[in-house]
Amino acid sequence: MVGDIEVTGQSEGIEKFLTTEETKENLESAAQAWLHARKTIAKKIGKGLYTLTAYEKLKRVTVPLEDGFLLLATMDSTCDQTQTIDGILKLVHNHA
Repeated sequence: MVGDIEVTGQSEGIEKFLTTEETKENLESAAQAWLHARKTIAKKIGKGLYTLTAYEKLKRVTVPLEDGFLLLATMDSTCDQTQTIDGILKLVHNHA
């Protein structure tokens, strides 16, 4: 949760809006927010499952993983976010 990028991938033919450095800065900010929430409010409201941030050109889902890692998934702004988030959570948490 320090913003280091461990693994990355991108679908072929998809436009990249941010540089690697800009993405790293965004991850650092997200990591700090998750750490703060975990330390201050998680005991009261429960463990965070994911965050969704919608921009004009894209949507980003951040999911906390085991051992302090975060999964950052970016999708087109017109994407069905519910279906995508459900799919990510099933993969991450091995739910049927």
